[in-house]
Amino acid sequence: MEETALLRNPVTADQTYQHQWDAIRLAEPGLQRLLEKVARPQGTALIFSHDDPDGITSGLIFKRMLQKKGWKVALRLPEGFMLQPAQLEQALAENPDTGAIFLLDKGTLAPYSDYGKRWPVYIVDHHPTPKVPTDCVIYNPSLEKYTWCSTSILAHGIALLAGTRDLFDDFLCLVGLKGDWAIEPVSGLLSDFVKPFLVDHGMAFRNMLTVLRERPTQFDSMQREVTCLLSRITEFVHGTGGGGFSYFYHDRHPDLRTVDHARCIAEALEALAPQADQLPRLTSLDSFVALLPQPHRGLLEKIFGFFLEDWEKASKTLDTTARILTLENTTIYLFVGVKVSLLPMIGSIKLFELNQKAGDPAAQIIMVSRVADDYTHVSVRGTGDRVHSGKFCGTLQNVLQARFPEHKAFISGGGHPKAAECTVKTSQVTFFQVLHQVMTQLNDMRELDLAWRAGSLTPEQASKARDLGLEYVPATPR
Repeated sequence: MEETALLRNPVTADQTYQHQWDAIRLAEPGLQRLLEKVARPQGTALIFSHDDPDGITSGLIFKRMLQKKGWKVALRLPEGFMLQPAQLEQALAENPDTGAIFLLDKGTLAPYSDYGKRWPVYIVDHHPTPKVPTDCVIYNPSLEKYTWCSTSILAHGIALLAGTRDLFDDFLCLVGLKGDWAIEPVSGLLSDFVKPFLVDHGMAFRNMLTVLRERPTQFDSMQREVTCLLSRITEFVHGTGGGGFSYFYHDRHPDLRTVDHARCIAEALEALAPQADQLPRLTSLDSFVALLPQPHRGLLEKIFGFFLEDWEKASKTLDTTARILTLENTTIYLFVGVKVSLLPMIGSIKLFELNQKAGDPAAQIIMVSRVADDYTHVSVRGTGDRVHSGKFCGTLQNVLQARFPEHKAFISGGGHPKAAECTVKTSQVTFFQVLHQVMTQLNDMRELDLAWRAGSLTPEQASKARDLGLEYVPATPR
């Protein structure tokens, strides 16, 4: 089999995976407190995790760990990034013996302070945050400085420290890493944080890291010629679960009307645990799907078929994207549309094409879509980290929540340097109002960039620039 760049250039690590996590435990009081709680089963452990590949896999790793430690466990994968009060209240009503609440890959968000005041809340997350919630136990390596990783590897490391990790957890961890772009076998990109894991456990899945000369997936944005099995499996999980973007197919087939997409793929994946020894021998997506149990398999095949249909239809949608400004070395592109299917994923591929054609050092695409009268979706993708996508969306959330406080529960935003979202799910905040704020932020960024180039930034302007994601601006101007 043809080797990917990752396999052609063997990865080395300065320490073993066990030593890495032993050191992390010593340095992280929040992780120590979390492990103490894991070791003391009490009622039901209520897990909320994001409904994208990283969230689904980290939720499953955590669920399996807690079950092995003697907990009763209820895993929830509710729609949306931020856990809403109604989602929490419903789950608590269904699990009155809840002894602990674990939030995985759902952000480290200030509103969680309200939850922590009432219940024991434990947060495991890797997203940067403008304000850390109080009254919660937190393990997030990105609180002070962004750490390129995934929640799946954080859950996996916790399982290692708890003494429960196994081969199936290793597989789940890999899918989560690919889903959050912390590993890219074809082009050879790999987070430093992930290297000990890959050396000690990930290389058992060399079959998933080799070249497949098949249709490139949405996770092949660095090149569009080949793919690998890990990318194909991760795309299947993403496409069938809604990918964190609420792209569901309830209206496409009668069998799907009442299917919870994220729960369906999560249950199907969980059922693979007894067959984990077969995973390192798979050679195709079809062989992977064949392992999934019925009736889940049939439902997931229908969902994934509709996902691929939408992908083909949307492939030319972003041709109207406009190049609007340059911030330091990053060219900014803007797309505005109505009811654009699979917008974030298509955007990643479009950005690759635009960046290749223009030859820019780095690029970022900001996509604003009117999904429905009560749903505006802003998605940001970047090729570099000098203009921070997550901070742009986090500021967009904060401004809109402050402007419309009575609707703040329907406004959620944030993400990573290279990928972020902001969703507004209320007709009381219109598409025009969201678009206007996007344009205001872009104009502010342009003005701040000009001041930075002129060497005239004030401390207040520098702080605002950092909040908007201009990472190249020093926190304290000269």
